[in-house]
Amino acid sequence: MEIKAKIRIKDIAERAGVSVGTVDRVIHGRSNVSPISLERVRKVLEEFNFTPNHYASALASNTVHHFAAILPMHEVDSYWARVESGLADGVRRFNDFKLSFKIFRYDPFNTESFKYECQNLLDSNPDIVIIGPIFSNNLMAGFTSQLDERGVPYALLDSNWPEFNHCIFYGQDSLRSGAFSGRIMSLAVKSETRKIALFKFLGEGRVASRQQMNREVGFRNFMAEHCPNIEIVDVNLYVYDKQGMKEIMREFFTSNPDILHGLSFNSSIHIIANFLREEMPDHPHVCLLGYDAIDANVECIKNGSADFLVAQHPQTQGLNCFRSMFNTCVLKMKLPRDHYMAVELLTKENIDFYRD
Repeated sequence: MEIKAKIRIKDIAERAGVSVGTVDRVIHGRSNVSPISLERVRKVLEEFNFTPNHYASALASNTVHHFAAILPMHEVDSYWARVESGLADGVRRFNDFKLSFKIFRYDPFNTESFKYECQNLLDSNPDIVIIGPIFSNNLMAGFTSQLDERGVPYALLDSNWPEFNHCIFYGQDSLRSGAFSGRIMSLAVKSETRKIALFKFLGEGRVASRQQMNREVGFRNFMAEHCPNIEIVDVNLYVYDKQGMKEIMREFFTSNPDILHGLSFNSSIHIIANFLREEMPDHPHVCLLGYDAIDANVECIKNGSADFLVAQHPQTQGLNCFRSMFNTCVLKMKLPRDHYMAVELLTKENIDFYRD
């Protein structure tokens, strides 16, 4: 096997007839290089098949890379808590480099909260941004356009917005995820089933993310094609009114004893499962499907009050999203833009083996 000698920047400079500083600026994409010198250096780089060591350069650099993330406020046991844990893990893994990381948190049901935290993030002058979802296209477009104007690269977590100029996306294909849930529910229903309940957790009259909306579209499309005789009944639950949620659920299940299947497209299926188990123990079992292996949902799967969870590895999403943005923006690696997580089904029989 032929072993090639190490190519030095000095060698490239001599072959191209330019200074070492000019070669360094070309390799690292800096300005102040004449077109003639740029062309000479590029030809020599191609001749030597030279690949710059961006990892070593980043370690040696005095530049501090300022990362920022904007995420929904969340409870300790939640999908977003695990995403945040993954991001923090990414920061730890690259602690040999000079970087900072700050998280801005907004109320996912309050548009003014989102706008306020977006401005706080912009005022912090970050170099690299990671964005959690918000439902309004106009709000997202207003924020991302400011990042574009400043030349700040950004990633999307959980909800994909193909129309924006993000570098990286990590999350499920939400339409296919919803169709997958439709497939599972179609297998779970009985021949006499005529209705399925869709539980929506609302704030300001809407769900918290585009991801959930797309899941619903995928689900409804699947059911319309494969189970056209089954009616999907919306049950709207308002996150700021916990007592009101119980009253709505009690009225719903009392008035609809024939509905024995239900699902939700966020992390809150445990609210339905626990209500039925604790408040209406004599009600026939309702087959429930939800999302995310948070502790409360896992407990419901184990005690039999819920039947299916669709998992999406939130901690891995957070870690890989941070890693990809670091590799893209700091180490100048070329990576695919969209990274889709597997759609996994968890039941009582396999949930002990799920690892994020």
